[in-house]
Amino acid sequence: MARPVTAPDTDRRLLQLADGDNVLIVTAPIAAGEPFLIGGQTVSSSVVLALGFKVAAVDLDAGTVAVRFGMPIGRTTAAVARGQLVHTHNLESLYMRTHARGEQ
Repeated sequence: MARPVTAPDTDRRLLQLADGDNVLIVTAPIAAGEPFLIGGQTVSSSVVLALGFKVAAVDLDAGTVAVRFGMPIGRTTAAVARGQLVHTHNLESLYMRTHARGEQ
């Protein structure tokens, strides 16, 4: 089983679950506008980053596959800057939709 890692020069409130992940998990709330580090770069979010939220570890172009715990979780529908929230407003799921099972 992969072990969680803390990315170098990254705020301790952000957790990288596996090498190669391009999203980080928030482990303690970060206030909107509060500066924090990701990979040695100071960034901030325009929204509160609550426990369990995902943020971009790097700048993600639209159409980039988001990877968490070494697995693809979705594809960005818009560009997402490092440190910004990655959620349903800018990410489409790569999971099979249950209403589409069996459809061609």
